[in-house]
Amino acid sequence: MNEDKYLIVKGIAGLGNRILAALTGILYARLAGRRLIIDWSDPAYSNSGTNVFHDLFLCTLYDPADKIPATGSVSPAIWQGNLYNSATSMRKPYKNNTEFLKNTSIDLTRLKYGEEIAVMWAYHGEVDQLRGHFKGTYEEYAEMSKEAILSGLLREDLILHPRIQSKVNEFRQKEFSRKTVGVHIRYTDHRAGLLAILDKLNTLLRLEPGLQVFLATDNIQIKKMLEENYPGVITTPHWYPKPGSRIHNNLACPDRLESGIESLVDLYLLAECDYLIIDTSSTFSYVAMLLAKAPNSDVYDLAAGGKLTPRIRHWSWRLMLKLGLYSWGLNSLSRFLRVLKYAKPKKDFNTD
Repeated sequence: MNEDKYLIVKGIAGLGNRILAALTGILYARLAGRRLIIDWSDPAYSNSGTNVFHDLFLCTLYDPADKIPATGSVSPAIWQGNLYNSATSMRKPYKNNTEFLKNTSIDLTRLKYGEEIAVMWAYHGEVDQLRGHFKGTYEEYAEMSKEAILSGLLREDLILHPRIQSKVNEFRQKEFSRKTVGVHIRYTDHRAGLLAILDKLNTLLRLEPGLQVFLATDNIQIKKMLEENYPGVITTPHWYPKPGSRIHNNLACPDRLESGIESLVDLYLLAECDYLIIDTSSTFSYVAMLLAKAPNSDVYDLAAGGKLTPRIRHWSWRLMLKLGLYSWGLNSLSRFLRVLKYAKPKKDFNTD
């Protein structure tokens, strides 16, 4: 490792995106022989502008004593004099995410940068961009799937903070009294396939009526809907925003760090479930899949193809908020499901 060269991984968006970016950074730092700094000091989860990464995780490559060096030797050059800024704050000049990423994050296919500091961020786990470097010490990665590599890094190099792990263990021991199906439903600015998830849940409950349901969601109306339609739904204590508003980067959140901790507890509890029903178009669900202890056959990923573009999804989210479809709309859907007894499995359900 070159002790004078660093890789800074900036946090952006929600926890799923941040975790995947951190895993990419861990792998890149190893391949490039750079020291690693993971910077989560932006307002999404930090109350005071301090780096909260070490409040949430332990990382084998990131020494908490390491600080961002004072230097002008930086790539991409736009970060010169801006190293304490967030990735989101650098977004404004660019027309789209492709242009934004190209100008504010290093090219991950390239390892040799002369600058003392290289800066990256990502929305996803960009393992495939690094495959050309899986040689020598890292040759074992060449035949592994992206998910296998990310899962290994997540289990071995990005460790949940012991204080948060104890919360996970305590809740699991107290509440997971029998076989449990974990259900994650993201339903704010990104919307999971709600009816597909409920269909699969109904099918599973028909096959195993004694299952208990653990729900992780960012929408309190979704929580109410499942509690009204399914008996004994388990959830952790949470701060929830106005229905439809996202939890992270929410000015109304009373404690952003605590909100991040609550979300991590949910994430790691999903991984403890005997079955998992998710939509991995949400990166939070994707990370839950990487962590899952259940066999692959008991993890049901209902991500559908043909998702809307980010721009269209953003405007549809804004429109739904304005029309109240996250409040009265979901209330009406819940009543509709009860009238049709939607939560009771149909007799002719297949077990696909």
